[in-house]
Amino acid sequence: SLRARPERNRGSIMSTGGQALGKVGAESFEYSKGQKAVRLTIEDSKGNKSYAEIAHYGAHVMKFVQVKGGVETPLLWMSKKAVLDGSKAIRGGIPVIFPQFNVYGPMKSHGFGRISVWSLVGITSDLPNVSITATFRLVQNDLSVKMWGADKKFTYDYAVTLKATDGDSPSALEIKSTITNTGTDAFGFTMALHSYFPVSDITQSCVNSVAPLTLKGLKYVDSLMEGKERKDKICTQDKDEVIFDKEVDRIYLNVPKLLQVVDKKKGTAVVQETDFKDAIVWNPWIEKGKRMAQKDYGEEEYKEMICVEVAEVGTEGNAIELKAGEVCKRTVVISSAKAV
Repeated sequence: SLRARPERNRGSIMSTGGQALGKVGAESFEYSKGQKAVRLTIEDSKGNKSYAEIAHYGAHVMKFVQVKGGVETPLLWMSKKAVLDGSKAIRGGIPVIFPQFNVYGPMKSHGFGRISVWSLVGITSDLPNVSITATFRLVQNDLSVKMWGADKKFTYDYAVTLKATDGDSPSALEIKSTITNTGTDAFGFTMALHSYFPVSDITQSCVNSVAPLTLKGLKYVDSLMEGKERKDKICTQDKDEVIFDKEVDRIYLNVPKLLQVVDKKKGTAVVQETDFKDAIVWNPWIEKGKRMAQKDYGEEEYKEMICVEVAEVGTEGNAIELKAGEVCKRTVVISSAKAV
């Protein structure tokens, strides 16, 4: 494992003229007593810097920050009341939901992925492309056996890459999930990356796609409707964008490959490019925010965040089924943009 030696796992590459084309780095640190994390850093040839922080607990991406002219712009939101001692899931960033989304299955809500300690299995860099990757791994363990059963044997590799990009966004965070059935019995699951994104004013923010792609006409499961079955709560999106003037908790089905959270007040957006089939859009609003505030959430924090969670959930049963030896791969790339 890495130790907190800042110069370890750092590198830079020069052009033939001696000009720096970019730098990458990785270091281990403790974000709370006894809680380990990895910080990835990059700097491109223009001096734009970015960093990401990933906890071993939950393989939880806590931060993705772009730095320009000394000004930090976070692309992920974290609650000021997040519990960071490893006793419960971290509120904010990107919780890994596996192998069960919400209460759609026999185990407790959202499964064990976000409350397990993952192993850091490697850090690799691609200096010419100013890119660095930390790969975390979760395999069958006492908690998974207790919650999911001893017959479910799996390897979940979670590769988080921070890389320089061209265009509006100086960098991107790419997350690749690779889930392998390493046992002899088939199993099914649902999954999501429960990403929290910051906005300056929830009433002046929305979720949409990037034209010509649109959310209009999509089917979604309205989780706030009465009834247990997803298939009994299906509605149709009648506008291009999702706005927030009340609690929203929806599972959008067969989403376009580009999803964005638009902060109209700032004129900025956070974009997700993904091959996940579904996406959950969520904001707890006032009353649920008050209930959550008794635990790990600020009572007024609903005004400054939106969750858009790329997912495989579907309308019934398990969205993904893997036979022995089969593999499921999904990717999402997060970047910044100017709001159009």
